[in-house]
Amino acid sequence: MGHLVPLLLVFFGFGAPWPVLARTDNQTACGSLEINEIADFRKMQNCTYVVGHIRLAHVDFTAGNYSLESLASNVSEISDYLMVYRCNGLLTLQKIFPRLRIIRGQAQLFDKYALVVYENRNLRELGLVELLRVQKGFIRIESNPMLCFVETIDWMYLMGNATEQHYSLKHNKPHGQCPWCGGPLAEFDFLKNASEHCWNLNAAQLRPQPPRSKDCPPACGISGCDNAGICCDHNCVTGCYSQNCSLCANYQGKSGCVNQCIASYEINRRQCISKRECKDLGRIPLVRGYQCVKKCPGNQKKVLDAKGMIQCQVECKGDFHVKSAADLEDLQDCLTINGSLTIELTNIKEKIVEALENALVSVKEITGYLKVIHSAQLMSLTFLQNLDSIRGDKLVENKYALFVVNNYHLEHIWPPNHHVIIQRGMLFFHLNPRLCYEKIHQLQSSLKSGENISVADVSPNSNGERVICGDGVRSLKPVVEDLNSTAVRIIMDYMDWDGMETLIGYSYYYKEAPQQNVTMYDGRHGCGHDNWLMDISPNKSRRHVIRNLKPYTQYAYFVKTLTRTDYHIQIDAYSKIAYFQTLPDRPSPVVRIRGSSEISSQILLHWWPPSRPNGIIKKYLLTYEKQNVTKEVKDVSASIADLDCDCVDVLPYYSGPQPDDEDYYNKDQITYEDALPNLIYVSRYYDNRRKEFDKVVDYEHLLTMKKKEVPTTLAPTNPVLTNKTLVKKAAETYEMFRMKSEMRHKDMQDFDREKCKIRHAMPKCQNSHASVVQQVEEKCVVEETLNGIELPGNQHFYYIFNLEPETYYRVTVRACVDGVVNGCSNPAEALVKTTGLRIERLMKDV
Repeated sequence: MGHLVPLLLVFFGFGAPWPVLARTDNQTACGSLEINEIADFRKMQNCTYVVGHIRLAHVDFTAGNYSLESLASNVSEISDYLMVYRCNGLLTLQKIFPRLRIIRGQAQLFDKYALVVYENRNLRELGLVELLRVQKGFIRIESNPMLCFVETIDWMYLMGNATEQHYSLKHNKPHGQCPWCGGPLAEFDFLKNASEHCWNLNAAQLRPQPPRSKDCPPACGISGCDNAGICCDHNCVTGCYSQNCSLCANYQGKSGCVNQCIASYEINRRQCISKRECKDLGRIPLVRGYQCVKKCPGNQKKVLDAKGMIQCQVECKGDFHVKSAADLEDLQDCLTINGSLTIELTNIKEKIVEALENALVSVKEITGYLKVIHSAQLMSLTFLQNLDSIRGDKLVENKYALFVVNNYHLEHIWPPNHHVIIQRGMLFFHLNPRLCYEKIHQLQSSLKSGENISVADVSPNSNGERVICGDGVRSLKPVVEDLNSTAVRIIMDYMDWDGMETLIGYSYYYKEAPQQNVTMYDGRHGCGHDNWLMDISPNKSRRHVIRNLKPYTQYAYFVKTLTRTDYHIQIDAYSKIAYFQTLPDRPSPVVRIRGSSEISSQILLHWWPPSRPNGIIKKYLLTYEKQNVTKEVKDVSASIADLDCDCVDVLPYYSGPQPDDEDYYNKDQITYEDALPNLIYVSRYYDNRRKEFDKVVDYEHLLTMKKKEVPTTLAPTNPVLTNKTLVKKAAETYEMFRMKSEMRHKDMQDFDREKCKIRHAMPKCQNSHASVVQQVEEKCVVEETLNGIELPGNQHFYYIFNLEPETYYRVTVRACVDGVVNGCSNPAEALVKTTGLRIERLMKDV
């Protein structure tokens, strides 16, 4: 389990809705808290809200002289996550967090978790007796060998969004060896406040109920509705209506609970207040993100406006040297860099291009110089997409305003139709082997001085030496010829003879593109570690199939040629960005089914949607049947969480070799170097056709063999040809030669058609009872007849009524995609037991 240790820092996010207790505590907000020893608990004592996370790690509760009461905190809300890891001697969290009501999960660690309790060998119970919701994030409670009362918590009820959150309960104390809710005390009396869901023997799980849950509109789901049939607002944790709610799931606004602060300012990640209220609290209203802060961020300073009010103004003053993503923090939101900017990226494995795009998107002016050196990751400077001018108040070597040297993969400068004025200073471009000289020379018009670019400043030899430039660059026009749910066939125009002379093959670049706004250099990383995938076709076929695509997904793609370069022939070709969308397909099974029963005659089912929907989920099919369970079968309903496994999809490889490979440069360059020797050392005129020879039996047979006589040519009987006839004959002969050459030329690009075929799903048979033979002959498939309860594709819960008490039921759920024949997933199953009459009576008495 050691590999799970890094995953321990997690966010907590669950859902429960209605009133519990009113609070009158003084509201004090604290930042993130790191608790590593007993003395650190003093940090929490005066905190009501934690704007950040709380981490209890490696705390030894057996050391020191203290009382459990001294560790108690007033924390009722945690904005991020709670982690409890390897705390020796910790028996329960009830004394530490007696008032914790919500974990919001706003900033989840690893973008995944909100609550983690991991490897606490003495922990007996969680004891978060007032916890009502984990709004966002996953829950992971694992490897606590003495921990009980984990299966007795209704985690589904705590979740804020059940279809997006998951919980994992593994390797704790077996449920059969733990006490149960409503169990007997030492005197063998049953507890009076017993229920099916509890945190320990003395504390039932708080589950505020809506005014009513029956006969509500289907859109209400499990949130319930009021007596008028109006759905309760799930944003309110402690009430039915968000207008008078005492605890909001996201933010508390003036008019009630809201999902985000609009035209107001966020404070403590939980409340929306006006600009005046923010200033009355002695804070500063920050325009970026509309936050109410105590002090200005790192790259901003306090300034007084015309009315004498304090504001934060972005100050980007000085010379900035960007070597890694961490250096970009001071440049966030800069409009003008009052100084110079040097970009020298040192770590080729860091995915920094996207960070550059996010941090420098607002920059419009650099008052000094711009220097880009030794950055193999960069393929363009388009991350400065809004840069208008480089003033050149300070110059490199007192001469150069734009200094670009030794960037191996740089092949583009500014975005299309983007003009950057260089008000003072010159250009210096050297050792950029993939940046064409013509592209640099186009910056001549950007120089306000009007001075011509010299060869000494911009070398036509060291720039663009590894690529083909100028008139040798042509346009490709790829077209999607055919596609299915996981593959696409792309066909190119016929290449002419000049192109065929140098052509080695094609490279196909593609990426997922939800929106059709992709450019060729978006997020491109020169060393290959980006989200563009690449397929190499090292042959002259104009057809290519890209496989292993995701169903029902839009992709952007472009194509470029792989060519050899001669001194007298330099040709290369690119295509523009184009798009295609794969077809839908059968979905994967629903991720998980969870059943619970509080009434002996009904079961409440929840399920998570498929991890790979592969289309639009049109409906769910649900079936259930009574199941006879033998003595050998364990209580599946109690340990249903342990039956589920989290299947991790294999992530697609990143384009180019991986970071650990020696050859981290372009994949097409490696293919080029592998294919070129075969092209050079094998004569293009070599005739590989098999020649037939007469078989010789023995020596006598050889002597008897006669040489084939060449037939004598008869004297022509036609009259002597005139000049006009000769010209016509020559034209016909040339036309025949041209047509044969063209056909041979096309055959060289049209081979292996069978290998490029894409398999399609068979259509539905007209005859719904067609036999197997008929299906084969007509190339169709009979649509399956599936029985069950049909539910809409956006519903992920269902109540099953009229059941028998204390009885096992086998439940199956299928997800069905719209527009696909037999487009329902394999069934996911669960075994759920209805509650007994005694437990039902106890719960009604609570």
